[in-house]
Amino acid sequence: MLLGEVIVKKEEWTQYKLHIVSFNNFPTAAGLASSAAGFACLVFTVAQVYGIEESYPGELSAIARVGSGSACRSLYGGWVKWEMGEMADGSDSLAVQVADEKHWPEVVIAVLVVSEHRKPIGSTSAMERSVQNSDLLKHRAAHVVPERMKQMEKAILDRNFNEFGKLTIQDSNQFHAVCLDTYPPVMYLNDTSKFIINVLTQYNAHYGEVKAAYTFDAGPNAVIYTTKDVLPELLQVVHHYFPSNEEQANTPVPDHLAHAIKSPVFPNSLQRIIQTNPGPGPQILEASAHLIDVTTGLPKAK
Repeated sequence: MLLGEVIVKKEEWTQYKLHIVSFNNFPTAAGLASSAAGFACLVFTVAQVYGIEESYPGELSAIARVGSGSACRSLYGGWVKWEMGEMADGSDSLAVQVADEKHWPEVVIAVLVVSEHRKPIGSTSAMERSVQNSDLLKHRAAHVVPERMKQMEKAILDRNFNEFGKLTIQDSNQFHAVCLDTYPPVMYLNDTSKFIINVLTQYNAHYGEVKAAYTFDAGPNAVIYTTKDVLPELLQVVHHYFPSNEEQANTPVPDHLAHAIKSPVFPNSLQRIIQTNPGPGPQILEASAHLIDVTTGLPKAK
């Protein structure tokens, strides 16, 4: 290990403490998996620093899962599934890559940020409450998820967007049904979230297939999967019905969509839109991108 200009022998590593600086470029604790990104980055980085090698495939993802369940999937790029596992110690509850980020290049993602505020109840607390008293969660875990995982994996490998989109929407809807089935109920979706669902449902119905698949995690923000050829029109629809400024408010939509989508306009209901695509897993960046000033060991000034 290299600290500045000093080579530290391996047997001396335990004598040194770690100084970690992290930064999110997307909302934290708002239901967009910031904890997953953070713990995945932490585990990956520490493993790199200390030269840790996995004793079995997926071991690092199982370690990341302890910090945040979804973090196990963030150790890999592309399309990843989380295996439930069967061992009492949870060591086989880990992530497996279904396909890398180059497998389905047509797919793009638009995150509609409805709110950047912290969610009213944390994911862990909410899940503990659901486990205690949601009958729907028990049914979902035993009968729905195992088969849906097989269907989803097949849809991804076949690059079948209509099937992938349908399964994505169904799973999101059922997750929030579990939230409502919990007592006291857990409510993550707000009015804007529901109108996004309504607009996209009509949009897909107009075409007779899933062109844009929505999913909501533990928060009000919509993650929309679509394809590169559909994205320009989809953004027209979003800007028209959920404008953030006067220019977007004047965004026209094709006549056939204006007649098909019956919804009021909700100005200033979105804070921003993040466009992305399935990407690689954790990356080692050049020194110029580091958040720590290597000469002082302190965080760089923003």
